[in-house]
Amino acid sequence: MWAYFKFEFLQFISNRKNIAIYVILLFFSCDFALKIAPTYNPIEKVDVSEIEARYLTREAFLNNVVIGEGTHHLSSYAVSIFQEWNEYEGERLDAIKQHNLQEYAEATSKWYTYSDKLTFPNAMGVLYYNPGYYTFGNNYATMDGHYAYLYSASRYKGYAEGKSNLSVNVFEERTALQTLQRLLNSYLPLILIVSCILLTVDIVLKDRRNPTLLQGLPLSDWRKLIVKGLVSLLGSLIAIIPLSVGLLIIGGRNGFGDFDLPVPIYSAGKDVFSNILMGEYLVQNMLFIVLWFLFIISLLLLVSVLLKNEFANLVVGFMFVIAEFIYFERGLGAVWNVQWYPTSYVQVGQIISGYRNFLYGSETLTFGNGILVMGLCSFIFLILTFLISNQRKFKLL
Repeated sequence: MWAYFKFEFLQFISNRKNIAIYVILLFFSCDFALKIAPTYNPIEKVDVSEIEARYLTREAFLNNVVIGEGTHHLSSYAVSIFQEWNEYEGERLDAIKQHNLQEYAEATSKWYTYSDKLTFPNAMGVLYYNPGYYTFGNNYATMDGHYAYLYSASRYKGYAEGKSNLSVNVFEERTALQTLQRLLNSYLPLILIVSCILLTVDIVLKDRRNPTLLQGLPLSDWRKLIVKGLVSLLGSLIAIIPLSVGLLIIGGRNGFGDFDLPVPIYSAGKDVFSNILMGEYLVQNMLFIVLWFLFIISLLLLVSVLLKNEFANLVVGFMFVIAEFIYFERGLGAVWNVQWYPTSYVQVGQIISGYRNFLYGSETLTFGNGILVMGLCSFIFLILTFLISNQRKFKLL
C-alpha cells in the first residue's frame, strides 16, 4: 500500500494541471502582497490629525457654551457627553504623541466602548459611526458600525492587557498574521477549497488512461480510493505553501506580528466580544479547512465512482462552494435552521470569529456545530463510497 501511495503521489505532483494550479496560487499570492496589500485602507485606523480635530472642536464647544433656560436640548445633550468623550480622546492624543502605545490601546478601547454606547441605539438621532460604513446601498450601516466598534474595543483591550509588541501596523491589522486573519475572514477559505476541488477532480478518473498498468495491482478498489484520498489531502495542504510566500513578503514590509495578538470573537446571544489568541484562532481555522478538504475529497470520490465524469465532479464540487451565495440573506438564521447545511460553513474564518452569526442573526453557526455537520457528511460519503465501490458495475477499471 505504501508503494501505491508513492506511485500516486509522484503522479500527482508531476501532473501538469496540478503544477499549473500551484503556480497560479504563487502568482496570486505575490500579486496580492506586492499590489493589493499595500493599498489596504482600514476604516478604523490611527489618524492623529482626525483625533486632534475632534478633540479641539469639542473642547472649544465646552469652553464657550453657556447652559441656561433657553439652551437648545441638543446643546445640553452635547455638554453631558462631550466631557467624558474628550477625556478618552485626550488620553489617546497624548499617548500616541508620546509613543506610549500601551496607554493608547487602553484609552482607545474605552473610546470605542463609550462611542458605541452613545451611538447604538441612538435615542437622540444625531450621532453616527465612522462615515466609512455609510456606503451606497448599505442598509445595515448602523449595525456594521456597531459590530466594528465593539470589535475594535475588544481588540484594543487585548492589546492593552497583552504582551505583544505594539505598533501602528498592529493597530491597523497590517502585519502578516493579521493580514492572514483578515483573509481567513474573506475569500482565502474559498480559494483553498476551490484548489482542493481542482486538484482532486481527476484523481480517480485519470486511471482510465493507463488501465493495463493498474489492473494487476493487488489492492481492492476501496483501498485504492483511500490512497487517492490521502494523496489529494496532502496535495491540497501543499497548496498552502505557495500562498505563504505572499505572507513572507508582507511580513518583511509590515512585520509578522505574533501568536499572542488578540482576535475578537463575537458572541451573538450576548452581543459582546471576547478575545482569543492569534495562535488558537489560526489552529481552529486550519482544523476547519482540513475538514473541508476531507468533505470535498470524500464527495468527489463518491461522484467519481458513481458518474465517472470529470465535468460532473467539477459541477458537484462547485455547487457546494457557491450554494450559500444563493440562499444567504442577513437575518435569515432567525427563521431558518441554516446550521444544518454544510454549505453554511464555507466562510471558515467568519464562522470561528462569529461574524457569520452576526450576519445571519443566529447563535448556532459555531465551530463545534461545523465540525459535527461536516464530519458527519464526510463519514456518510465515505460509507456510501465503500458500499458502492464493492459493486461490480462500479469498478474503477
